[in-house]
Amino acid sequence: MTQAVRETQSVAVSAPQQFLQRSIPTLERKIDDAIAGKPAYVDLQLAQVQVVDSATLNWILQVLARLDSMNIRLRMLDPSPVMVDVFLATRLDSRLTIVSSAAGGNAAEGANGR
Repeated sequence: MTQAVRETQSVAVSAPQQFLQRSIPTLERKIDDAIAGKPAYVDLQLAQVQVVDSATLNWILQVLARLDSMNIRLRMLDPSPVMVDVFLATRLDSRLTIVSSAAGGNAAEGANGR
């Protein structure tokens, strides 16, 4: 189940446990809702993700580019161990801003981190 939670400067969008191509339309609507509020950040909550496919990884990169063009930063929040492994294996960790609360809320920032 996905849901958007509004915060002061950011909007969190939760990814489902099975983060697959079929979940993209629902998440796309959540991202559109988030953008309407013009937040500084859109946070993609990844703590529950156990399965991810390549279409979803490509979608994340498309969202990153779209938000960058609008001066909104995309952050990956609390990625599950599966997502951490995927980001490392695909080298997406160098392109994405990854924030883990286990690290005290400090961002492990890639090329996108500012």
